[in-house]
Amino acid sequence: MNKEYQIKFHYVEHPDGSVPTVQLIRDIVHLGKEDPLFARLARHFRYALSTIELRGVPDWNIQNFSYEWTIPTKNGWTVRVDPLVKRLNHAYPLYELRINEWRHRGQEIQMGYGLRLIFFTHYQGLIQHIYFVNGMIKREKSPARFEELIAEALQIYESFKTNWSKGE
Repeated sequence: MNKEYQIKFHYVEHPDGSVPTVQLIRDIVHLGKEDPLFARLARHFRYALSTIELRGVPDWNIQNFSYEWTIPTKNGWTVRVDPLVKRLNHAYPLYELRINEWRHRGQEIQMGYGLRLIFFTHYQGLIQHIYFVNGMIKREKSPARFEELIAEALQIYESFKTNWSKGE
């Protein structure tokens, strides 16, 4: 994405008045007081938002969609291997913010967590609005709950799109 846009983050309030992404972030920070993996997850989330704020999110239709990111370490900057932002190809126009933290024992992964936040973008003039809809902490690959969150996010997006076209 050409970074001539200003980036604004929004945390979507659901019809029941909850704001799941804010609660999820609070839970991660709280758990980070006891678990070093969650503490790293919280710290890396902060770096992830800074990266997105600096670079924005590439347009959905870009051919070679790639979003590498870096985090500071004691030894300088380290490039993360996993993508920070991924298109949800089966759920246009949704993206997921992805952060993985794993504890290794030798060559084996002992335990770990993956933070997933589902979002969509909307442009208004020179502002790219990023709407975080919902998310989860996952410990397994492709949990059914994640697909439920995607379906819910698509409904919220459709409502947003309808209200936006009405000027609300």
